Amino acid sequence: MVLGHGSSKHTESSASVRSHAKLLSQTNKYADVQVAFLKEDPLIESCLDNIKTARVTIVPDFLAEGYFTRQVIPRILNLSERKNSIQCSPPVGTHPMMSELLNDAAEQVMGDWKPQDTSLFVVGHGSVKNSCSKQTMLHHLASLRQAACWAQVTDLWLEESPKVSEWHDLCNETKVIVVPYLLNDGQHGGWDIPIDLGLGKGSLVHGVTHILGGRNVRIAPALGTSPRFAEAVDAFAKMWGAASEPQ
Repeated sequence: MVLGHGSSKHTESSASVRSHAKLLSQTNKYADVQVAFLKEDPLIESCLDNIKTARVTIVPDFLAEGYFTRQVIPRILNLSERKNSIQCSPPVGTHPMMSELLNDAAEQVMGDWKPQDTSLFVVGHGSVKNSCSKQTMLHHLASLRQAACWAQVTDLWLEESPKVSEWHDLCNETKVIVVPYLLNDGQHGGWDIPIDLGLGKGSLVHGVTHILGGRNVRIAPALGTSPRFAEAVDAFAKMWGAASEPQ
């Protein structure tokens, strides 16, 4: 069971979660692969009603530990009372593979640039409800810094400081790559982040080099659109599914 946030206003926001589940289903590793969402159909509240398998592994397709994964989902599904038949993994974004996918996403748009001459900005959502939601992404950025490939690796946030609009004051290089640490481009990746960076509404976002404040800026697609993202979902599903098998 792959769980996502979803949206009642922007139906395309669930596209990556549905894509990840479809890829898992095509592997034929699981008896069944389903999706459910907090904000759109099928809803999480009823996602277990028609399950026919003896065991269920739930994988939250979220990018960080936070309010939804620690409080909302466990409460809705009453997980504390269902430990024998249901296992719930940590959110996919906590998988160590995320730092590798971030690096891959940046390299996909790097072209003829060299990482040692390039500032890498990774944009997360942030949260005013749960301060620990930032820690997951910051952990992955620490791994990128240890690799010592990029001239600069800096975090930016939609709802916390430093915000996306402050990027120019934090930038050390003339070449800049921006990777949205998001599941979909949608409203945030397709509209909010480009506008906060300084692009006009309706501007082409991907596949071009933007001249902003005297710097060359390239924007990668949202991390969750990576074709390899489903590998991390699969890894958690296998790991936590095995934990529920009878000994």
